[in-house]
Amino acid sequence: MDGVVACVGGSRGGTFAQADIADWSATWDLNVGHAVRLVRAALPHLRAAGGSVVLIGSISGWKPGPHAQYGAAKSAQIHLAASLARELGPDRIRVNVVSPGSMLIPGRRWDRMRTREPEAYDAFVGAELPTGALVTPHEVAHTVVFLLSDWASGVSGAHLPVDRAQNAPSPDGY
Repeated sequence: MDGVVACVGGSRGGTFAQADIADWSATWDLNVGHAVRLVRAALPHLRAAGGSVVLIGSISGWKPGPHAQYGAAKSAQIHLAASLARELGPDRIRVNVVSPGSMLIPGRRWDRMRTREPEAYDAFVGAELPTGALVTPHEVAHTVVFLLSDWASGVSGAHLPVDRAQNAPSPDGY
């Protein structure tokens, strides 16, 4: 084994006021706990030959949004990757995070909004995405493949946004 990708994630509960402690715990376990368990299980194999770990984060890890528990968990993934990159680097193990922005996935939230509420969808894309389009799963996958490859042999402890500049400040400074 020379690479693993932790791509389980999600959020439970709603806003901070709506989410209870069980929602926070479930969100943390789904995002951070899963990554920790996966890397620990793969560690003996990765240590044997070196390799790469990629955690799937989110721009919510540093860009505030309506679900504080999700953002906090994704922020923890970024810190986890940086810490593991330092700890596991001597074993020739690289650890990075890919942080997608809003992603267009067939049948999911943004795809449904695009069909049912085209004006609201267009307004969101126009306000949030300078490129005029949401990220695709293929764009995220290509970034993951790059980080798993030897082409990224010098990249470790990084988090790479794949977000079409969604996290970049807007012209009015926000």
